[in-house]
Amino acid sequence: MAAFALVLAGCSKPYQVEGGQNGAMGNGNPYGGQGDSYGNGSGGSYGNFYDDPTYGVNVVGGPAATEKDRVIYFSFDSSSIDNRSHNVIAQHAAYLKNNPQTAVVLEGHTDERGTREYNIGLGERRAYSVKDVFAQNGVNANQMRVLSYGEERPAVWGSDENSYARNRRVVIVY
Repeated sequence: MAAFALVLAGCSKPYQVEGGQNGAMGNGNPYGGQGDSYGNGSGGSYGNFYDDPTYGVNVVGGPAATEKDRVIYFSFDSSSIDNRSHNVIAQHAAYLKNNPQTAVVLEGHTDERGTREYNIGLGERRAYSVKDVFAQNGVNANQMRVLSYGEERPAVWGSDENSYARNRRVVIVY
């Protein structure tokens, strides 16, 4: 039992990454995965777009989209999509309809509040909400894959409302 508790204690700190505290994760791909074509922009961190008044305006869909145009944000404990985000999804849907050989992964994320299991489910609901809008815009179901990371891959580090808001998102990955 004591060994199990030690293992859990070691796993309960998923945020120990170099350079990570209250803000950007630094340059480079914050997820460290290969094939992720976002998060490696010009020094910006993922999730800096929430308060940007140009978010959802003049969106360019497809793999050439900027980081800003690949993120869909959500309210606390919600999987509802707002009007600004609908525009982002519509532009990517138009690209996918014109390029049926192209596929996307819809990565659902949450803030750190809630249990790990709940957040995996919430991230999945958010990703499926985005998938539903893609489908309503005529995208073939075979072009989309849903994945939930829950709270495991935050866009920004921090335990304040600003950080939480930036971490409640779905990322469109080509």
